[in-house]
Amino acid sequence: MSMLTRRGALTGLAAFGMLPAVAHSQEPALKIVYPYAAGGSGDAIARMMAEHLQKSLGRPVIVENKTGAGGRIGAQAVKDSPPDGTTLLLGAAALFTLQPHVLANVGYDPFADFAPISRIVKFDQAVVVSSQVPARSIQELAVWLKSNPDQATFGSPGVGTGAQLAVLKFAQVFAIELRHLPYRGTPAALPDLLAGRLPIYAASAAELIEHHRNGGIRILATAGDARMRALPDIPTLKESGVDIEAPGWFAFYAPAATPPATLRRLEKEIAAAAAAPAIRAKIEALGFQPTETATEDLKRVQRVEFDAWAAVVKTTGFKPE
Repeated sequence: MSMLTRRGALTGLAAFGMLPAVAHSQEPALKIVYPYAAGGSGDAIARMMAEHLQKSLGRPVIVENKTGAGGRIGAQAVKDSPPDGTTLLLGAAALFTLQPHVLANVGYDPFADFAPISRIVKFDQAVVVSSQVPARSIQELAVWLKSNPDQATFGSPGVGTGAQLAVLKFAQVFAIELRHLPYRGTPAALPDLLAGRLPIYAASAAELIEHHRNGGIRILATAGDARMRALPDIPTLKESGVDIEAPGWFAFYAPAATPPATLRRLEKEIAAAAAAPAIRAKIEALGFQPTETATEDLKRVQRVEFDAWAAVVKTTGFKPE
């Protein structure tokens, strides 16, 4: 997809935040809290899902970007919302599987305070460098950093994200001291990264692929269990000698105590929206993998990855902040 086409797609999807009112709806508006910055690929998914759900549910659906603290501010807001099916969270995996291990107080219990509904997409994290950094591999990056310790700074979408842990594991393997700069999402970090003010960044590959293809940045490795289909020439961190996987996904959650009947209806409608051919095509075009995971599968994935991250955090020596 060309940059112009991609920008057009994102611009069109962003317009979904201003959805037309649903005539004669007897239900209150449904609010989807997306706890990260507007303008990125994840935000575009939130808005395309909102458009589809507005039609299928026959009620207004709005998207609210409640940013900060790596997504925790938005998660806390949903936790404290009435459990009546009017407020949902579209949150990333780290909120439920990683951040509780690396933060002294996340402000919620990832299992007790939310009702899982459906995981809709998966994605890989990517480690990238500014075009002004000469490294073309993880090994070359390590050598460059040791020769340029004043440049030993990296950014991520926030404290306690899979992207941050992936880079910290890299630093541990190559015995490098790195300073972390948390951003309020990739759209906020891109100006610094593209201008060369930020030498290293890690986040969802979907947010970075187009800039990599255009030469503004360079993806050195991804953090999945295999190479990305969209980036077959880019090795994984494991292939590069850094033994870590950082699975990423977005899933819908409701406040705990939301009535089971409400959750079942939402699960059905969200799964149908994510499975719609037009939406699947748009998701894939944005660099994500559609999943349409049911509630019970999401519960299992969350528990498995929660336990796996506990082991990773222990091996990296990361201390709760």
